[in-house]
Amino acid sequence: MASQSPPPAGPAYAPPPYPPSQGPQQPRWAWWVVGIVIPVVGLLVTVLVSRPGSSDDKGAEPAPTSAPARSSAPAEKTGQEQQPESPTKTSGAATAVHPRFGPKVVDADTTNSGSYIELDSAQPIVSGSSLKGADIIFGASLGDPNLFVPGSGSMLAPLPASDTAPTADECADSVERNGTYTADVKRGDRFCLMTDEGRVAYLKVVTAPSTGTGKLDVTVWDTPGA
Repeated sequence: MASQSPPPAGPAYAPPPYPPSQGPQQPRWAWWVVGIVIPVVGLLVTVLVSRPGSSDDKGAEPAPTSAPARSSAPAEKTGQEQQPESPTKTSGAATAVHPRFGPKVVDADTTNSGSYIELDSAQPIVSGSSLKGADIIFGASLGDPNLFVPGSGSMLAPLPASDTAPTADECADSVERNGTYTADVKRGDRFCLMTDEGRVAYLKVVTAPSTGTGKLDVTVWDTPGA
């Protein structure tokens, strides 16, 4: 029997460089890259989601409110609204506050040297003789009824004829501009007077006989400086 020749020899078997179940192994630096990239990506996603302009935040924004409509009608004035103060006229004398006396008729005897009238007291004082502190003398010592300021001070100012009584400020201004110390008088004449203590008086002649009882309609105003 002829001998059989051995089968041709195939290529020599070489074992694989790595176990078949594991596949090719990655280098170590690749795992470091993966470990760094994944956290970075996660951080970026978190930042993008939490941005104010993200879609989630827009849904939480409150709806804009409309501004209140302005009324074209003028505001109504209230009783508490302060009104601008009107300027007050001032003069060399202090501004009067309120009447201290009058208007009231004061009787005075005009015979001979007449009567001394003091107007700084709560009620006018009338005396037939010299009176300390007298502000005006109502008499007819020269024949015609007249008013005379003791001491000849320029404290008496005549006023033009009018049915309206002056204010204290008007009287004070009149004395400052036109003050004199004496004037003849007749019924209806009007005068302003500055008293010895700085008060303001208004005198209107009711009657002015040469003898007997004359009458003056008198108003006296207190002033802050009096």
